[in-house]
Amino acid sequence: MGQLQGASVVSEGTELLLFTGFLGSGKTTLIMALARENAAQGRKTAFIVNEVGEIGVDQKVMRDGDLEVFEITAGCICCQIGVDLVRTLRDLTETHRPDVIVVEASGVAAPEGILDAMSYYRGPEFQRVRNIGVLDPTRLEALLEVMTPLIESQIRGVDEIVVTKMDEATEAEVALARWAMDGLNPTAVVHHVSALDDEALRSLAQALMSDGDGHGVAEPGL
Repeated sequence: MGQLQGASVVSEGTELLLFTGFLGSGKTTLIMALARENAAQGRKTAFIVNEVGEIGVDQKVMRDGDLEVFEITAGCICCQIGVDLVRTLRDLTETHRPDVIVVEASGVAAPEGILDAMSYYRGPEFQRVRNIGVLDPTRLEALLEVMTPLIESQIRGVDEIVVTKMDEATEAEVALARWAMDGLNPTAVVHHVSALDDEALRSLAQALMSDGDGHGVAEPGL
């Protein structure tokens, strides 16, 4: 699912992390934890953010943390501005050469759409690509009722899933999340986290930047 048609993966180079998830699922919180961990490890990290309906919010949060952000706001990364994403990625890899590029897609982006846009990328090869979905179990039932195709694609189209808000979710909500993931993407690596647990966020950030491909690195919790 995470393979890019237009980009090869090599042993050295920039790592690419693609994050999708509906509005308010906790993507920015997770990415901020990832940014702090990368900074602590001395990794040069660039962020591309794109949030339809909340233009500038994520950029302000990131820059308040002294992080460099490249924002695409003309529309959803996965559709009408896919060319801008490809151009930004090429500029970053050719000019800035970061160790890691983190793409936070719009809450209405489907993973398949991002990978389709990435098929036009012809810049330097990536060391590794990780396609990560962020899932909020507390709103999953309601979202599945009104936005079924989008939410199902955000679960089905990724290699790893981070289930957030474990401190808020009921047993029934967690069970529904498990049922949806098992049915739509049974091979995905699943992590679980609460934004209130700084150590868990740090551990998850370390797992997402691990040397392996992520398979078998699931966090306990379900």
